[in-house]
Amino acid sequence: MADEPNVASVVRIAGPQDYDEVWRLLMASHAENGIFPLDEDKVRWFVNRIIYPETISLNDTGTRGVAGVIGPVQALEGIVLIVIGTFWYSGAKHLEEMTLFVDPNHRRSGHAVALLNWMKAQVQATGLPLMTGILSNHRTEAKCRLYQRQMPKLGEFYFVTPEGLSPPSSAIN
Repeated sequence: MADEPNVASVVRIAGPQDYDEVWRLLMASHAENGIFPLDEDKVRWFVNRIIYPETISLNDTGTRGVAGVIGPVQALEGIVLIVIGTFWYSGAKHLEEMTLFVDPNHRRSGHAVALLNWMKAQVQATGLPLMTGILSNHRTEAKCRLYQRQMPKLGEFYFVTPEGLSPPSSAIN
C-alpha cells in the first residue's frame, strides 16, 4: 500500500468521538497480530472501560486504562492501549501495553516512535513501570529493533500449540 500523507505524530487521549476509529484500529491490530480468536464482546467491554471510564462503578476493581491515539477524529492513524496491571505474585502495580498499532497506510511516519515515547511519558506521569513487548511474527525483527532502540529489553516470549493444532495465523510468516 502506498503511504498516505500523515498528520503530525502527536499523541492524544482517545475520547467518545474516537470510538469507531479505535474499534477499526483494534480490529486491524488483531487481524495482523492476534494470537487467539477475536471475542468482539470482550473487546467492546474493554474499549468501553477505556473510552468511558466515568461509567465504571467505584467498587469495580476491574481493568482500568487509557488509549493514546494519533490523528483527527474519524481518521486515526495509530493507537496504543495501556492498562494498570499486577503480576500474580505481587500487589505492585505496573503499566501494561495491550497493543500498539499504526495503520498500514501510515507506517512510514514517526507514529510508532511517538506512541512508544508517549507510553514512556506515562511511566513518569504515573510513577509506574511499563511492561511492553512484541507478540507477533509479522515483521517481528523490525519491531524488536525499534523497541530495543527505545527501551531496555527484559526477557523473551515463546508460544507452543497442542499437537495437531496449527499456530495462529500471526505466528506464521
